[in-house]
Amino acid sequence: MRTRPLAELPARDLRPLLAEESAHWGGELLWDYADVSAAVASGLERGALSGLVLQDGPRCVAYCYYMLDGGRAIVGSVFACDDFRGKRFEEALLREVLAEAQGHEGHERVECQTLFSTAAAADELFARAGFQSRSRHYLVRSLAERIETTPHAWRLRPVRREDLATAAHIIHRSHQGSLDAALNLTYATPAFCRGFVETLVLRAGCGRFDQEASFMAEGPDGPVGVLLASHLSRTNGHVCQVSVSPAGQGRGVGAALMTAALTAFRRQGLETASLSVTLDNHRAYRLYQRLGFRLRKRFAAHAWVRPPARIDLPA
Repeated sequence: MRTRPLAELPARDLRPLLAEESAHWGGELLWDYADVSAAVASGLERGALSGLVLQDGPRCVAYCYYMLDGGRAIVGSVFACDDFRGKRFEEALLREVLAEAQGHEGHERVECQTLFSTAAAADELFARAGFQSRSRHYLVRSLAERIETTPHAWRLRPVRREDLATAAHIIHRSHQGSLDAALNLTYATPAFCRGFVETLVLRAGCGRFDQEASFMAEGPDGPVGVLLASHLSRTNGHVCQVSVSPAGQGRGVGAALMTAALTAFRRQGLETASLSVTLDNHRAYRLYQRLGFRLRKRFAAHAWVRPPARIDLPA
């Protein structure tokens, strides 16, 4: 058994482990991970990823990587193959990767969402490394179940390419002062939000963008909410982002958008719908439960900034 930097490894040597990882997340999260695995292999070939891999002889059995984005290091997968899982190998790799990412003077911020992690004790490691963290849930509902609809006064229309700036503005406004914005730099500025929206819509950053299930909600004074959807697999539709501007919150906009997306997913013949939510976002969580979503996986969002800077989480 030996641990090696990912940079020393030809991408072809990692492909069998990536294939096993793709099958694992397909079963656990209903997520066709093949495109992500291909992007990891491509990033490895281009030298765009840092991290570690554990080998048993020539076989790659576990790995953990991080990449740089907008001045931050983002930790990606923490994965071990089935016969090496649960033996603390993932935790050992994660501990070293976090130390490397935090120790690099050019990294002022490190983030991770552990949805794609098989490390059972990951939260403990992040806490020891000084990260701020909050629990998140990955939720799924069957589209065979009835979709409750309620009357509303909002006009819903499909999201168009010319709506991307408006969508980014709504997402940024809705996250100002929120836990999600404190832990995820994606929501911190209008520019970051615009990049996030373009990644979802134009570059399939979270599955294939589904225009039929993506909606803009409009009121008398213009757009007040947006929902961006994708297909994570041939049978699972995903709500990538649903945001309502402060002026529209508490007025049924989110419920209207969600119901429209679920109806569109069903109309396309999909079997399930999924989304992720921060546990402390009580109003959103209650809505999703009312709409029939149930817990599929617990994970967490983690963030660290280099002292003397600090992350202040809202109460």
